[in-house]
Amino acid sequence: MNAPDFSKTLKTTQQIAYIALGLLVVTNFIWASVYFSSRKKGEERVYVVSDATTVAARLVSDNKPTVYEAKNHVRNFTTLMHSHDASTYEERINSALKLIDKQVGALLYNRMKKGGILEHYTRFNSRTDMEVDSVIVNMSVEPYKGSVYSHQFYRYDTETETIPIAADFELIRVNRSDDNPFGLQITSFDYKPYTTK
Repeated sequence: MNAPDFSKTLKTTQQIAYIALGLLVVTNFIWASVYFSSRKKGEERVYVVSDATTVAARLVSDNKPTVYEAKNHVRNFTTLMHSHDASTYEERINSALKLIDKQVGALLYNRMKKGGILEHYTRFNSRTDMEVDSVIVNMSVEPYKGSVYSHQFYRYDTETETIPIAADFELIRVNRSDDNPFGLQITSFDYKPYTTK
């Protein structure tokens, strides 16, 4: 092998090495872009893990809640706020207060506290049960507005007193959580006379 052939072979080998190195840099750049892009998207997701599967969830839904979710939210709040006994009073009230605006909830709680409800439960060994008759919600505009109609049963000894309870309310959308699975919050809850139409 003479010197010109060796020089030509060396240049060809160098060109192949430069092309291979260039392809390696380009493919690594593409791979890194795809990897970091998918990793960023993965970090933005919340995953719900159960015994059966793992699925991606969203923290804030762009979707409008259904009328059933709104009705169930108000039904849950009304039941928790008005159905308890001496042993469950604090727990149920605290759960209800997670479904309503803090100031509005504080007003309702103070009203119940002034009424001496917990003292009545303890003194008379009584309890209250709640039956929600209907929840009406207008979901056409936010905040959502509606009314709830229910009956509270005040039970002591062998006697039961039935108290009709009705209220107008407003709802807004908030983030869903374990304490607030429907992603709604009551922003007003105004008691009114229970009248049937």
